[in-house]
Amino acid sequence: MSECIMRRLNIIGPAVTKLRFEREWTQEILAARLQCQGVNVSRDMLANIESGRTQITDEHIMAFQQVFGVRIILFFPKSVQELDEKYATHEHNKPLKTPPQHRR
Repeated sequence: MSECIMRRLNIIGPAVTKLRFEREWTQEILAARLQCQGVNVSRDMLANIESGRTQITDEHIMAFQQVFGVRIILFFPKSVQELDEKYATHEHNKPLKTPPQHRR
């Protein structure tokens, strides 16, 4: 028998679940709060986001940020947070330069 390994379609689902439980919100309550932010999310869709079975958009991430009132980086796994911190404090971390415009 071969095992079927499900690939996660998003990496923020576990953090959404954790934040929701910390606030003692049901999936129905979180879905309603997201809908108040103008994001069309049902309880079923939220369950699929939390389990990693549904892809999400930047609109979802921003709505989660507003609803939970936390920094976006907190939705990502610790390894991503640590890498972000490394780049934020790296001395060579400079804004990308705009390429020179060609003159005609």
